[in-house]
Amino acid sequence: MEVEIAEYSGYCFGVKRALKLARKALSENVPGMKKIYTLGSIIHNPGVVKELSDKGLISVRDIKDIEDGSIFVVRSHGMSPAIIDALEKKDVKIIDATCPFVKKAQSRARILSKKGFHVVVIGDKDHPEVCGIREQVDSLDISVVSGEDDLEGLEGKKKIGIVVQTTQTMEKLKHLSCRLLESTAELYIANTICDTTRNRQDSVRKLSERVDVMLVVGGKNSANTTHLADISREKNPNTFHIESSSDIKIEWLKNTRKIGISGGASTPEKDILEIKGMIEGIKS
Repeated sequence: MEVEIAEYSGYCFGVKRALKLARKALSENVPGMKKIYTLGSIIHNPGVVKELSDKGLISVRDIKDIEDGSIFVVRSHGMSPAIIDALEKKDVKIIDATCPFVKKAQSRARILSKKGFHVVVIGDKDHPEVCGIREQVDSLDISVVSGEDDLEGLEGKKKIGIVVQTTQTMEKLKHLSCRLLESTAELYIANTICDTTRNRQDSVRKLSERVDVMLVVGGKNSANTTHLADISREKNPNTFHIESSSDIKIEWLKNTRKIGISGGASTPEKDILEIKGMIEGIKS
């Protein structure tokens, strides 16, 4: 019985940076001196979010719940400029943990809009990263495209500039870009998929082809982990998206010689190693 972990599994640079900044803020803050907040989960991993919550990081859904004079950590997915402005007016200290690749996508959206392009964001409509990119530009000058159904209404745009959610797949970018090319006179593509995402997706694609079962570890609300599971499933129908070792069903592993494991960008390496050890223990 062999267990192989895909290359590039575990935290990406942006997640590592966000967690480092959040933990630094928590360690330096005198207990009870100032409250430290995030808007939503700082990363899409339930276990890590709980760990930080236990240390004092408060996740809220509305900035109205953030006290004046407190500390606010911008999550790795980025944030709307309007929210940042509102927090600064509340005398809140801002710690910007936005992933540099997300900042690049935000910048490209602003530049394209200033150059007269109608900006199209290819990504998941309700994902916080996409919401943050969308709010960089006037709402009339930007659209979010998750699939072909969202292309309707873009036919009359003479100039379209594309930016991409950093965790999207290259296949989706190529497909939707070709469709948009059919309906506009000028198309500019800013490929803002991050390098680590592309490498991670390629490694999962290759590993899934040579194993009997593929386990993709990460939060169910994690877009990049869901995309990894979808990519793996295209090559290997015995692919399972799990959050922890407790999600594994023994029947998945019966009559298997080789199992592959991959983790999303918000998945700690220790979670992946724990699952590997568990499987090896079952088979030993």
